[in-house]
Amino acid sequence: KLFNELKTELEQHMMKEETKAFPLILQFEQHPTSENEKAMKQVIQELVSEHDAAGDIIKEIREITNDFTPPADACGTYRLVYNRLEALESDLFEHIHLENNILFPRILEEKN
Repeated sequence: KLFNELKTELEQHMMKEETKAFPLILQFEQHPTSENEKAMKQVIQELVSEHDAAGDIIKEIREITNDFTPPADACGTYRLVYNRLEALESDLFEHIHLENNILFPRILEEKN
C-alpha cells in the first residue's frame, strides 16, 4: 500500500514539474510580471509540500522494514527489494535536497 502511494505521489509530482512548474519558471524568466511571479511561487510551494509528503512515506517504509533490513532467512528477491527501496530513498532525498535547497532558492533569489 505505501509503495503504491509513493509511486502515485511521485508520478503526479513529476508530471506537475514537467507540465506546470518548469513552464511557469520559464514564463517568469521571459516575462517577469508580478502575476507570473505569484504563479511560480505558488507552484514551488506546492512542490515543496509534495516533497514533504513523499519523504514522509519513504520514512514510514524505512521504519516498517526495520531500516531496510530483511529477515535473516529472506530470499534473494526479498533482499533485492529492500536494497532497491533503500536506493530509491537515497535518490528521492537527493532530488528533494537539490530542488528545495539549491534550485528553488536560486530561482527565487534571482528575482529579488
